[in-house]
Amino acid sequence: MTVNTPSTSSATLTWTPNTDADLAGYKIYQRAASGAYGAALATVPAGPVTYQVTGLSANTTYSFVITAYDSAGNESLFSNEVSKSIL
Repeated sequence: MTVNTPSTSSATLTWTPNTDADLAGYKIYQRAASGAYGAALATVPAGPVTYQVTGLSANTTYSFVITAYDSAGNESLFSNEVSKSIL
């Protein structure tokens, strides 16, 4: 997964698509400080491989991970973590 910041209050996440036949979608997780990730920030249906996070605060570093989930609700492990500082 990669992260790009097109503006000062948003970040665009991009990832490689999961190829499992029963893929239902992806869950995106965000955190602004060290510690565990909480509930999913967003759920993206199968197909799109980008997501724009908006409403980010200046002078904050955000970290993101993504998971894939199948039609039965089984969720993968976290992807690689990407971080971005919003200035």
